[in-house]
Amino acid sequence: MAGRGRLEGKVAFITGAGSGIGRASAKLFAEEGASVVIAEKNAEAGALVAKEIESAGGRALAIETDVTVEASIERAVAAAMARFGAIHVLFNCAGGSIPQDGPVADVDLAVWDHTIGLDLKGTLLCCRHVIPEIIAAGGGSVVNSGSVVALMGHPIHVYAAAKGGVLSLTRSLASTYGRQKVRVNAICPGLVLSDRIKARMGNGLMDQAASNGLSLEAHPFALGEPIDIARVALFLASDESRMIHGAIIPAEGGMSAY
Repeated sequence: MAGRGRLEGKVAFITGAGSGIGRASAKLFAEEGASVVIAEKNAEAGALVAKEIESAGGRALAIETDVTVEASIERAVAAAMARFGAIHVLFNCAGGSIPQDGPVADVDLAVWDHTIGLDLKGTLLCCRHVIPEIIAAGGGSVVNSGSVVALMGHPIHVYAAAKGGVLSLTRSLASTYGRQKVRVNAICPGLVLSDRIKARMGNGLMDQAASNGLSLEAHPFALGEPIDIARVALFLASDESRMIHGAIIPAEGGMSAY
C-alpha cells in the first residue's frame, strides 16, 4: 500500500473498525504501513474493511469482537498476536450514544447499562488486555475515544458520564504506563457525519444540536467527517506525537471553547 509510512512496521488494534471513524482509521493506518486488526462486532462489516485494505496491498485481520465481553477481547488479542506477533497501537473506537439517552431524571436505566458497558467498560477491557502486549513490544500508543459532550454541559447525561469516565481513565492510564513507554491520549470528536449519525440526522438531530447551542455560523468547523478524526488518531498513534501523553484533544470545531 503506497503511503508515507508513518506507521511502518507497527500493528494497530482498532475496535469498531467496521464503520465510521474506526473504518476510516483502519484504512488510513494501513495506508501508512500498519498491519491492522479490525476488532468489530459486525463480522460482515469487519471482513469487508479487511478485504478493502488487502485489495489495496495492505495487511489486515478482521476478528469478530464484542468489547463489552472480556472473553471476546481475549480471543481477539490472541488472534492478533498469532497473526502479527505484536501490538503497538490500540485505538478504542467502538462506542457511541443512542437516541434514548437524555436527562438523568427521565432516562431509562437500561440506557445506562448499555452505554457505560459499551463506551467505558469496553475501553477499560481493551486497555486491560492490549496494554500488556504493547509493553511487551517495547512501547507504543493508546488512543481513546472521548466526546465533546464530556467537555461541556450537555443533556445527554449517560453518554456524557461514560465519556467523562473515559477521559479520567485516560489520564490515570497515562500516569501508570508512561514509565513503560506506553503513551495514552484521548480524542474528543464533535458532530462527525458517519453513516450512523447521518441516519439520526434524518430524525431531527441537527434541530436537537441547534437547541443545545450548536450554531454552524459560530462554529463553522463543527461538522466533521470520519477521516478528520482518523487523521488525529494517526498523529497520536505515530511517533510524530511522541511528546504528547495524557492529553485530551478536542476535535470538535471549537464547540467546547466558546
